[in-house]
Amino acid sequence: MHHPKTHRRRRFAEGLVRSACALLAVTALVATAGCSERRDPTVVPTLAAAAGSGITTEMNLVYSEIDGQSLAMDACLPKSDGTPTAAVILLHGGGFTQGSRSDESMQSMCTWFAEKGYAAFPVSYRLAPDYIFPSQTQDVATAVQWLRDPAQATRFNIDPARIGAVGSSAGAILTLEVATAGEGATDVGSRIKAAVSMSGVADMTPAAAKLGTPAPEAASIILNYLNCASIATCDGTDASPITHIDATDPPTLLVGSEKDLVPIEQAESMADALTAAGVVNDLVVVEGAGHGAQLMNQDVRDAIVAFLATNL
Repeated sequence: MHHPKTHRRRRFAEGLVRSACALLAVTALVATAGCSERRDPTVVPTLAAAAGSGITTEMNLVYSEIDGQSLAMDACLPKSDGTPTAAVILLHGGGFTQGSRSDESMQSMCTWFAEKGYAAFPVSYRLAPDYIFPSQTQDVATAVQWLRDPAQATRFNIDPARIGAVGSSAGAILTLEVATAGEGATDVGSRIKAAVSMSGVADMTPAAAKLGTPAPEAASIILNYLNCASIATCDGTDASPITHIDATDPPTLLVGSEKDLVPIEQAESMADALTAAGVVNDLVVVEGAGHGAQLMNQDVRDAIVAFLATNL
């Protein structure tokens, strides 16, 4: 299906960014690249009710066994009336070298999405430097396929035709890569129905270094991911979502800030390319500084809810 050409640009005031290692309320979701609470992967998955919300959580769900390690996800499931719900996979940041699905920001988002009626699944993926592109993208694709399997769809009461992805920083890159991988129907295989990118890099070619002024931290994300010594000598064409866009790609929400580690020009270029291909997209720019899940002030949360309500 060829989507109508929809491309909106909106600017929101800067939201409150709290201490990265503080206990995160749903009203202040923060990306915590280095403050992760890691779980023992040998723990048997358990199902428990979140007090007073009707939400249930299930931890350490192994979706893949690869290279001698187990890759897992968690689940936050909304109170159900029996009708299958849409699902969102949540992809953490950390520059591809750190971060975890167990980070407080990911767990807070997991609960928040479940409270909004979505089954949410924070996902682990292999990290650099031991694993580089395309290992992480392959992991996310496998996670989508695992959730779409009829057995898992029934287990979690989700609609396998409505699986989306929400990513922060490095996780946003993976979200955009999976969104633009392949072509055709978005309800089969590892295709996704909707994508939300917070501070994602869309273009990893040397020419993209001229898009705004990338922070050293942003450059290091790409160098870690592609195992390159310098941006100038790194051919990131295959890893760049912007080079794989086609008209069948899913609706995409791009979020960034005016003073992001990743220049807002990355999101603007991606939005322009999606529009040129006829893919529904929306660009939200938060005033001031902020990166990844730090951008989730009230306006951005409202924009995400509206976007998913329409497209997922």
